[in-house]
Amino acid sequence: MPKAPAKTAPKQGTADLEARLTALRSEVDEILAALAEAEETAEEAVETVATKAEDISEEILKDARRALKQIHKQAATLEKTLGVQTSANPVQTLLLAFGAGFIASLLIRR
Repeated sequence: MPKAPAKTAPKQGTADLEARLTALRSEVDEILAALAEAEETAEEAVETVATKAEDISEEILKDARRALKQIHKQAATLEKTLGVQTSANPVQTLLLAFGAGFIASLLIRR
């Protein structure tokens, strides 16, 4: 049975382990750096998305306010027109209201 020198085998094993450990530490450092970069990129993306969402919501709110003002103006115009028509033709308006009520009552009974 040939024997290997006892002193050289452990030194080679230790040196090999130390080299592997150094390589592993280097890989872990690279992974940590990549994770930090990914985190930074993700934070920037979140900020960008939040800003865009805020801009879009402000735009939608402005559009909704404009539409509401327009509807309000149209309702006011319709109210004025209805008032003028009612004042100009009171009997016709009364008969129209009576007819609409009569038809509604017939429909409700069924």
